[in-house]
Amino acid sequence: MFAPFRLLATLRGTVETGLVLATAVATTTFVATPLILPSISERFDIGTGRAGAFSAAQLGAFVIGSWTSGRLVEPSRRLFVLSLVVLASANVASTEVSSFWAFVSARGVAGLALGVLTWLAYSQVFGDSDRTGDIAVIGPLTGVAAAPLLGVVLAAADDQAVFWLLAGLALIPLVAIPQFVTPPPKETSRTRAVPQAFVLIAALGFVMFGGSAVFVYVGAMGVEQYGLDPFVISLVFSANAAAGIPSARWRGRRPLAGAWMLLPAVFAGMLGFLDQPSVFWVLITAWGFCFWMSVPGIYALLAERSRHPSERAGDAQAAMAAGRSLGPLLGGGLVGAGGFELLGAFGGAVIAAAALTIVVVELRH
Repeated sequence: MFAPFRLLATLRGTVETGLVLATAVATTTFVATPLILPSISERFDIGTGRAGAFSAAQLGAFVIGSWTSGRLVEPSRRLFVLSLVVLASANVASTEVSSFWAFVSARGVAGLALGVLTWLAYSQVFGDSDRTGDIAVIGPLTGVAAAPLLGVVLAAADDQAVFWLLAGLALIPLVAIPQFVTPPPKETSRTRAVPQAFVLIAALGFVMFGGSAVFVYVGAMGVEQYGLDPFVISLVFSANAAAGIPSARWRGRRPLAGAWMLLPAVFAGMLGFLDQPSVFWVLITAWGFCFWMSVPGIYALLAERSRHPSERAGDAQAAMAAGRSLGPLLGGGLVGAGGFELLGAFGGAVIAAAALTIVVVELRH
């Protein structure tokens, strides 16, 4: 049970404390999204599907922030501080607004700041596979503790209290502002992806599209369909994150990485049609393990099938981020049109099609 804390301790010597804290804050913010969605729906008196628009705005702005920062600015302490202050301010604004669309705008500002912070962290570890892995594993490590904490606050108060908590957490990295090293200039010319690499990149985008369409609404699904308390749902999300730690840290080979993603496709479909709380626990927990067994292996396959792996890695991140931002929009429409059954069936089908595509690419030499 102490494994997550031991792993976190190993990061202190490889990644600056401020970057670790900022990445943990970003993860906590995203962990909160599916947990607070039912409360947002109730607060603004709107349907669950429409409430998911705030997640799409947050993720869409995150894409803009993370993928334009490297083209417009250089890493700096000033930008780090500014991003944290903007994030804290956006979280405070999210507690005060009375209009849903003003709330969506506030989450968009928060997403932009989160994107910049994420880019700042990865800009300092790019090219070092060990340090990059250490930044990546902060996600599941943070999720183990963040989900129950958010669940306690949500159960004791409401989503507005959650945003006050997030505002306070956003200021913590200011106690350890890191020193930044400007990365070497990038080549101005880019190469086109070879066909197999292009197919893998597109498949990754669709995996995230189908997965996010379902996962953003899992909190609402747990409340409305499985009859679970929000705090219990937060524990399920913690189990999901904990299950992803060993698979994310696995250093061995990952053959047929796409096949691991077929299991979440099945889980997504089952979630929409079942209503037993024990099944909810098992499916969400197993989803975390399978996801982190799959994605690093797909990255390795993409590097193997690319002429210029570094460029394709950036393309893959962009495709995945785009999928994550578009998924909640479609997911909301599906919930409104046919309920969680239609959502699960559609999301599972999209993930399965993309996963099978990746398997076919790997089997073709």
